[in-house]
Amino acid sequence: MNWRDHLQTRLLAIRPSSVCALDATAHQLARDVLHDIPLFTSDNSPPAQPCALALGIDALNGLDAQQAQHLISRVRLYVAPRLLLAALPGCALDDAAFRALGFTLSTTEPAEGPRIYYYDIETYK
Repeated sequence: MNWRDHLQTRLLAIRPSSVCALDATAHQLARDVLHDIPLFTSDNSPPAQPCALALGIDALNGLDAQQAQHLISRVRLYVAPRLLLAALPGCALDDAAFRALGFTLSTTEPAEGPRIYYYDIETYK
């Protein structure tokens, strides 16, 4: 199963009541997979009401480690209590950094493919 199929499967399994897409690619995927739920986009202001899940595919691209950690913290506090993120090759955060932020590795592609991380405040230690 490739990483996009894995994301689709995870979205269907989680079946969130609403999604905040952190980037255009995440918005397209959520729209294609979850047809009947409210879908919001992330801009510089948080949604009026937290979403059930934040989804990011390209959201961390081009960010340094501090910027990526700030984005993740802002999303967890103001946007959604659960996050599903793709860490594409070149992501400034490594596995240890994601674990330190409370994420679990959901899947990894062979070689240098994207890693998928999941965070849920309900299961955070």
